[in-house]
Amino acid sequence: MAYVEKSMATKKKLGEVLVEAGIINDMQLSVALQSQKTWGGKLASTLVRMGFAREDELLSILSKQMGFPAVDFSTVKISPKTVRALPVRLAEKYNVFPVAIREAHGKKQLVLVMSDPTNIEVIGEIEFQTGYSVYPAVSTESAIVHAIEFYYHGNKQSPGTARPTSVKLSEVTKEDEMVIIEREDAAYDISSPLDSLKAEEVLRIMVKILMKKGFITKTDITAELRKKKRS
Repeated sequence: MAYVEKSMATKKKLGEVLVEAGIINDMQLSVALQSQKTWGGKLASTLVRMGFAREDELLSILSKQMGFPAVDFSTVKISPKTVRALPVRLAEKYNVFPVAIREAHGKKQLVLVMSDPTNIEVIGEIEFQTGYSVYPAVSTESAIVHAIEFYYHGNKQSPGTARPTSVKLSEVTKEDEMVIIEREDAAYDISSPLDSLKAEEVLRIMVKILMKKGFITKTDITAELRKKKRS
């Protein structure tokens, strides 16, 4: 798939995609966005921490329905030159990781693994900072964290411990041999400053905040609960 097609795909935000796919509802998205605004963090990890979605669901939606190639770090050979192409401060700030450099459309292109490849602001910032055009791929947020620890900080634990299920795309470049695959059974824990709080406690707090600010009402909550019971 051409880079231009990927850029067009990123016009929809992750929250919109998940609501349309039925993974979360509008109320859950509102709660997660308010939590993200209050405490920071990525939307994907917020949704997982609050119990609204699983990492494998997010990966499946982004790779299968939106066409982003899913990367299994356990099968990827990444050269030091590729790692150096992205400063560690950017990798950690945006939780992204470079897996290959290639020629595309007469330009140097950085294949960048992201937990949210729909985030065009991050893609634009990486392109500006590195001088590469970005080809977005996807993996789970925790797998990317492990890759950053392994390749940038020398953590001995190898990234990508989940078993791959099927080959999606195989590509060899001069600098990297890259195997990109679909994964359906990845299950990682995401670390967060709010790990000490239970998901139910966070949800209760966020519902109170949203009601106080007028974003939702008791009627909205009752309606959603009735829908859930019927389903």
